[in-house]
Amino acid sequence: MPATLRLLVGCLWVSVCYAASAPSTILAHLPNTGINAVKVDASGNIYIAGYQGTVGSSDSYDAFVAKLSPDGSKILYSTRFAGSKWDSVAALDIDSAGAAYVFGQTQSPDFPVTAGALQTTMLAQYDQGFVAKVDAQGKVVYATLIGGSADIYPSPGGLLVDAAGEAVVSDSDFVMKLDAGGGKILATMRGVGGRLATDDQGSIYVAGLQYGGSPMIPVTPGAFQSTHQFVVCSGTWQVGFPCYYQYVTKLNASLNQIVYSTYVTGSWGAAPAGISVDAQRNVVLAGTTYSSDYPTTSNAFQPFYIANAPSPWVCWGCSFPPPASGYMTKLNATGTGLVFSTFLSGTQADSIAFAAFTAGGIYLSGQVESPDFPGLDGVPSQCMPVTYETRLSLDGLAVTGARTVPGSVLAYDPATGLLLAWTGVDLIGFDPAAPPTPIACIVDAADLRPVTSIAPGELLSIFGAHFVDGIAGPAPAPWSFPTSFAGVTVTMNGIASPLLYVSAQQINLQAPYEISNDAQVSLNLTSLRVNQSDSRTLPVTARNPVAFLDTVTSLASADCYRNTGQTYGGGPLPLVFNSDGSRNTCSNPASTGSVVGILLAGLGVTVPAPVTGSINPNPGAALNLSITNDLLATVVSAVALPGSISGIWQVDVRMPLNQVGAMPISLFVDSVPVRDTNLTIWTRRTSP
Repeated sequence: MPATLRLLVGCLWVSVCYAASAPSTILAHLPNTGINAVKVDASGNIYIAGYQGTVGSSDSYDAFVAKLSPDGSKILYSTRFAGSKWDSVAALDIDSAGAAYVFGQTQSPDFPVTAGALQTTMLAQYDQGFVAKVDAQGKVVYATLIGGSADIYPSPGGLLVDAAGEAVVSDSDFVMKLDAGGGKILATMRGVGGRLATDDQGSIYVAGLQYGGSPMIPVTPGAFQSTHQFVVCSGTWQVGFPCYYQYVTKLNASLNQIVYSTYVTGSWGAAPAGISVDAQRNVVLAGTTYSSDYPTTSNAFQPFYIANAPSPWVCWGCSFPPPASGYMTKLNATGTGLVFSTFLSGTQADSIAFAAFTAGGIYLSGQVESPDFPGLDGVPSQCMPVTYETRLSLDGLAVTGARTVPGSVLAYDPATGLLLAWTGVDLIGFDPAAPPTPIACIVDAADLRPVTSIAPGELLSIFGAHFVDGIAGPAPAPWSFPTSFAGVTVTMNGIASPLLYVSAQQINLQAPYEISNDAQVSLNLTSLRVNQSDSRTLPVTARNPVAFLDTVTSLASADCYRNTGQTYGGGPLPLVFNSDGSRNTCSNPASTGSVVGILLAGLGVTVPAPVTGSINPNPGAALNLSITNDLLATVVSAVALPGSISGIWQVDVRMPLNQVGAMPISLFVDSVPVRDTNLTIWTRRTSP
């Protein structure tokens, strides 16, 4: 496969983001924890809630709420609600006295309720709801099950606490108010439910979702939008699933009267991520829509839908919605019209999953796939999709500079002006106004996946806004890789990495094999030409097996269906070569029973020990690690790819005789799974 070797050395097949461009500080390191909600009190203390247990083993999850000092260095208390099965907090609020209230789900028949609880026995078939309160020192005031025999799903709903200490909770189809002791239902409104907000009169505002097949909400006379078009958002010509349609309902404080209720949606639906009420009792909404006809106003920042990314799904006869766009909408105080409404996206597919409504603007966060997302600068397409944050002005007319974020944004701290995010193991805080750092993302050069750990010898690509001025190199002369080029150096634990390619926005390199005995690696990038430096700290793993994937070919299901009679199943498209050296595609499949070559990397230190930056000889050495697969194909051999940089391996696999079309292959190296599973290899039966 000599035609591909220089392309692989250039490591140009890259795309996904890992590191963020917003400088951040770790507030708390919390392994074996899932954080779903964060709040900050007037003194800056941080409240977190979710579950603790072995991640991936849901029966070990215990619901918890904890209070941290403002800098996160001290756990002031941590209170668990532990039954014998799965328990988790979905929503959190705090009152003026520092008491914390939580709303969550449990599957535990022995969930620990308190004396006088509203409901003491689990009656739901699957997921019972619960509400609990702990005081400022973490002592449980009350804990009660709610919902009766109905399954409760608090994630699309919410929780808020009024001045009297009464908790208002909501899932998708009810709003309920409990008394301050948690033992009595003060009021319930059924038929509406969702995210919650309140105003100075104690009225309750609900931003909910009406599923296309469920009853219409009770729209009030004069409502801004009294109805909507129904569209199939997903499915096939046989079975279709309608969209979810956003509505806003205002309830009086007693929850016994609908003040107004209106849809705010487009034909492909919309889903709210946040709701707030301003001093004039206008409702402000933020979320995601797939609707080009979502209602906007001409005076807004982006009145027109511009998302035009092709569908990422390839399925014969299937239906999928258009690309996503964020939106911000302000509904007037009577629910009869819009103050302003705007889309917020680039030309690809972007979403909003978090909104914080502050006196200085509306902070937004979600997933971005558009390099031309408003205000996002220096983050190339190879870093997409990634989490972002930005700020929209209160009048909906301007967006400040957007930045990428290393985690899911969950809260805004008004005392410090920081946004708080959860990375999966760390609670971090970052200044949304800070300038971006030079590194926008670090990716594995083979399989397009984010780098969360580094294996010795792994091929990496670093992307950023500006590393050098108008220079691209180095050019091997031949197969010679410098450790410094155009003022750029990258070290790992002080060891200089071979540079395979350097340009204004991209640096390709190999991780030194010498890091194999280290627990973690400090990656430091320096660019003297533009006076930049940046660093990342990542764990070292013995091996991180990956397959080289094709990120260029756009596979159309109809073409593959015509060529093979079988629909592409959506698995990763690897760089696979047929026995004649040609690329394996749906239009150029391998013959059944023939041998195809798959390229792997990230296998770490092998025997004999590889040399960083060296070139594999011809013939290549046989791999001393076992490679297996979980289906009918047979692994024939695995050798170091001749003429390539060390660390690239060619695995030859014989296709079965009795399967044609798109065949999924999953490989294991020394019992470690190649993280790209169900690699699609195309086969055809050879005519006799």
